[in-house]
Amino acid sequence: MCETKICQLSPSVRLTSFTDPSFKTMRIAVNLLTPLTTGAAAAQYAILPALATRATRRYPDYTALGRRLAELYGASLASGVQQIGPYQCLSLSAGGIASRYAFGGEDMFLELSRLLFGALLTPLTDEEGLFPQDGFDQEKRQLLEQKDAEFSDKMLYAHQRCHELLFSGQPAGVGRAGSRKDIAALERAPLTEAWSRLLREARFEVFTLGDCCPDVEAFREIFAGLGRPRLLGPVPYWEPADCLRVVEEQPVAQSKLAMAYRVQAAPEERMLFLLTSAVLGEPTSSKLFLNVREEQGLCYYCDSAYSWASGALFIESGVETADLDRAEAAILEQVEALQKGRITQEELRCAQLYLCGSLRAVEDSLHQVEGWYLGRAFDQDGLTPEEAIRQVNACTIEDVAAAAKRLKPAVAYTLKGGGEGWSRS
Repeated sequence: MCETKICQLSPSVRLTSFTDPSFKTMRIAVNLLTPLTTGAAAAQYAILPALATRATRRYPDYTALGRRLAELYGASLASGVQQIGPYQCLSLSAGGIASRYAFGGEDMFLELSRLLFGALLTPLTDEEGLFPQDGFDQEKRQLLEQKDAEFSDKMLYAHQRCHELLFSGQPAGVGRAGSRKDIAALERAPLTEAWSRLLREARFEVFTLGDCCPDVEAFREIFAGLGRPRLLGPVPYWEPADCLRVVEEQPVAQSKLAMAYRVQAAPEERMLFLLTSAVLGEPTSSKLFLNVREEQGLCYYCDSAYSWASGALFIESGVETADLDRAEAAILEQVEALQKGRITQEELRCAQLYLCGSLRAVEDSLHQVEGWYLGRAFDQDGLTPEEAIRQVNACTIEDVAAAAKRLKPAVAYTLKGGGEGWSRS
């Protein structure tokens, strides 16, 4: 039977255990949340999880660690970096089969915990006390390559530029790994102290997921003295005085239009605004898809997405350069229709079915379960997907229209085809 328990190990460390024997696997994850400050600090922190999980003191090179993971039936030791509102989230995780499937009778939870906590608490360093040079060089190169890939993906690039403009001069505008320039300036020497500082100052969200059950007191001992208490929340709201319009030109075949609206929403209204976005522009039943993309043929794609952590709704589209003005006018017409309550019962129901389907799928994946409860650390603490479904289905057309009226236009960014190249900064 599936069971979720949330336990505060200390003022700065929380353990969420999702126990479900229907899974044949388990996952242990540690998420370190630290406020975004500067691009230089963001780049420095962004490289650390990958360095820590490349090797451990017990398995001090890639080959030795890979052999050990293979012995543990193809287990994994992984890392990740993401941005959640004004916070940078650095994750380390270990995953593998459940103990009952181990032919040799291994305690897989114990073995995975040893690997993960070894990487977290005593990462591999050289005789100078620094992360090894070869690992640093490779991980720095990979971060730079990721930046280049993001620049080349114009859909992603346009979203990032719109987000940067929306939060220009604020921590939320820094980005999950800083700029390419920040990454290129990384040096190895400060990273050991940066890791120690992170362990002292981050908020910890720890997860055990799948067919496993943690020893809470053992975890309490492992994390004793780590972290710093932090109250998590979305980006502070400010009402835009006017809509910032920015046009950049690049030699691309398809122009991009990205629009951002700020929203002041209480935590308990998160599902309402997710539903509002679904009515506007996510499923094939939405207003933007049916009226702008299909009926008028003005966009290759035209979607909306509500970011609860950013307190913003984004509308993004791929458009022929000659159709940019017409596409924007058509999009604004659909936003206005939403605000005026021109919503059919069928549109509402289709959006509810779409959103509830996504919520029901959360518990199909351990990674999604982790993401769900990590998000709930910022709002509606402990809310289950089933409770969220009930909130969605309780919303009415009048609720959605009232929510839409609270959308405040903040940024209209256009990446216009036909221009010269753009600096990858």
